Amino acid sequence: MVATGNVIAQSLTLWSERVFPVADLDSTVVDHKVPSSSYDPLQTLRFFAYGVAFSPVSYRWHAFLNARFPLGNIVAGSSKQIAAPPSKMPLSHSTRAVLKRLVVDQTLFAPIATFSFVGGMGVMEGLGPIELAERFRIQYLAVLMAGYALWPAAQLINFSIVPLAYRVPFSSVVGLMWHTYLSWTSARIEAKGAPSEIEQADALGPVVPATN
Repeated sequence: MVATGNVIAQSLTLWSERVFPVADLDSTVVDHKVPSSSYDPLQTLRFFAYGVAFSPVSYRWHAFLNARFPLGNIVAGSSKQIAAPPSKMPLSHSTRAVLKRLVVDQTLFAPIATFSFVGGMGVMEGLGPIELAERFRIQYLAVLMAGYALWPAAQLINFSIVPLAYRVPFSSVVGLMWHTYLSWTSARIEAKGAPSEIEQADALGPVVPATN
């Protein structure tokens, strides 16, 4: 799913450059056929490697939340019902458990996951300490805030009605959109080069989509 999100993002980038080409500042000629960038398989490979490395961590985290804040319906990844199914439990108990899971997930795991993405992708790109610090300065908070706009609602559904064994796949489906966004932001940073150039481009206006 992580790699697929990157493929989608790169494909949208190439498509947007064909449909909405940008003329050179020193020329009035606009090329409608040849995009300025090309598909980068190494970028997709980096996203694939990140997904392979981080998915087990994500699953263990969901298992921890399931054990720490039980809803009383699923036994550790199986489909067995225990004595008190959710329909028999007080609504307040289930609601509190779901909200606790959501709060803990978004306050503890979300910042760590964002840190892992920005740092992991930066390391795989071969960034040095100074470049990596600049990448965090530019990308970390933006990615974290974007995540808060998507994941609380998705995880509310995930924690309340999805069995433990299917929570990571459910998150991966939602993550298809999420990783498409991460790929867009990462590729935009890579394409623009130095952080100062990115900030100057942002000051001048929006950039044709190119992305964590």
